[in-house]
Amino acid sequence: MIVEAQYLLQVYGAIKNDCRGSEDQAVMCFAACTDADSVCASQQLLNLFNREGIYFTLIPVDSYEEVKAHCEPLVQAEEVKTVVLINCGATDDVRSLCELPDNVRIVIIDHHRPVWHGHNVEDDTNTLVLVDEDDPVPKASVPVYDPNEQEEDEEESGSEASEAEEDEEEDEEAGASGGGDEDEDDLGVGPGRKRRRRSTGAEQEERPAKRSPEARAQARAERRKRAELIDAYYSDCNGYGKPSSLLLFSLCNTAQHDDNFHLWCAIVGLTEQLLFHQISKQQYNTWREGLEQKTHVQADPQEELENEAANGLLNIPRQKVHVEPYDDLRLTLLRYWTIEESLRYTGYVAARLQTWRQKGLDNLRSLLTYMCIPLKHATTAYKGLREVYNSQLRTQLPRFAPQHMLAWDSLHLSSFRLLYKHEEISASDMVFALLGLLTDAKPKEKHWHRTAFNDASNALHVQRNLNTVEKGIDLAKRMCSDVVHECGLMITSGKVKGGRNADYRWVNVAESNGLANPRFTHPAVLKYMALFLRDATSHRYSSNDARRPMVVAGPPDEDGMCCVVAVHAKHISGNKLQKNPFARPFIETASALHIFQQKSAFENTTFHLRKEEVGPFLDRLQHVVREYTEEAKRLEQEAAA
Repeated sequence: MIVEAQYLLQVYGAIKNDCRGSEDQAVMCFAACTDADSVCASQQLLNLFNREGIYFTLIPVDSYEEVKAHCEPLVQAEEVKTVVLINCGATDDVRSLCELPDNVRIVIIDHHRPVWHGHNVEDDTNTLVLVDEDDPVPKASVPVYDPNEQEEDEEESGSEASEAEEDEEEDEEAGASGGGDEDEDDLGVGPGRKRRRRSTGAEQEERPAKRSPEARAQARAERRKRAELIDAYYSDCNGYGKPSSLLLFSLCNTAQHDDNFHLWCAIVGLTEQLLFHQISKQQYNTWREGLEQKTHVQADPQEELENEAANGLLNIPRQKVHVEPYDDLRLTLLRYWTIEESLRYTGYVAARLQTWRQKGLDNLRSLLTYMCIPLKHATTAYKGLREVYNSQLRTQLPRFAPQHMLAWDSLHLSSFRLLYKHEEISASDMVFALLGLLTDAKPKEKHWHRTAFNDASNALHVQRNLNTVEKGIDLAKRMCSDVVHECGLMITSGKVKGGRNADYRWVNVAESNGLANPRFTHPAVLKYMALFLRDATSHRYSSNDARRPMVVAGPPDEDGMCCVVAVHAKHISGNKLQKNPFARPFIETASALHIFQQKSAFENTTFHLRKEEVGPFLDRLQHVVREYTEEAKRLEQEAAA
């Protein structure tokens, strides 16, 4: 069942009731360990469980196979259990994949789209998918699942076969009535004729009622129309929905457990989706305005201290931490870099100016000169700069950025920052700190991604784990600089395939120097690379429609698996889904090559392949995408005609 946000409190009540009825009175929580939104949402939920006295187990996972392995003890369990899935499970029949019995209630909080239409069954209270009313893919757009649909198709085909058989028997009876002995006709052994089977009474009762040709044609038309509706849904609704942390903040607010920590988690999850182009800027501002109103609602600090002392909760005291709206520059980790380094390794600026080349660096320094920021101060740590240069950057950048092929609208955003003691951290910096920790690949360590997820979870509690935050920022700085340098080298050396008029462009990182970098095996880093390569390659062509989707295949990890990701080409304005057109081509390509994924990702545009399968996959994908493009053009021409 797909549950809308207005019923979040009832779902939470059902989880608490299930816990009281189970033997261990605990909830199993699985969180996708690939993005910052999962970290934020899991911490919100666990903080809520702590306040309600609910026991829980949090397990970071990166594939459905890992979820299934942890759920094996539940297969034979007879007691009622609750499993919560964070940013996984919405796009697939997770109950069948993990072989979970009906006595296990599954609660899915997932921002991946499309939601599998099999979840849209009103009578199924054992599988609950939470989708807000203002989600880009709301419940109303998900086709209603009919569990009898396949049975009806089989019955229809059986009915048509029976009707054809009856017609044949009637023809035989008509031919037999012209002559021959009556007894021979009854036995069906007349000369020159085949034996005619006599239908028994039981067979006549089991046989479906004969329908007229008009009724059969109408039934076929209805099934065809429904199949087209479902096909269009899966073709047009691949992307991202509302952040799970933002949805859980609504639950915290409804349950009267909202505070600055839960608010900060929702802000970080929302900011990540904007930075990774998973939502439009209009959609971001719509949700941001709702969060901005919550920043003005403050509780009594002394009351919060008393509650924290009584319950021992994971919480940040309000009198030491404050969240406020903030007009931020979209310059990556500016407060922890120099002005020159931040401009050089900001994805948008690097793609437009090509800062991995000497000419690009000269253009960057020209911009600094126009802004009256001497190179000596531009290469000084930002926190050590005099205030005059900070204000100079903010006042002069809107004026001179357009003269250097940079749009001011892409260099600033209305955001938030968290203030603690005499320090501050912006929402975008927090996102990069979490991503730096999540992508700190350590191939020699087994289950390193769980350790990375736990470190990122600790970093959210900024006041108590400032060292972890600083570690994440250092890792993020290394990630951003590696992406710019390696991607720039791929572009200049011709590793990026697909020209000006190609349907899409692609690159295999295993064929470049990035092969030795374990960070490039992580899907979040590959998506960041794909966005940078998409913008950098399109800027090399002068035409306005040069931007193309980008497919990036990463190097093999410690298990010999390569991650393949795809990003969409253009932004769709308004509060609409940012469609990714590669979900269906990826699935069709894997099917054509008989590729079985040993590691199933949680979204349809991320595939894990064996390293020997990557080459054939990328080759076959070209033909599949071309077929889809030609079909789309044909449909456009028919619609225009």
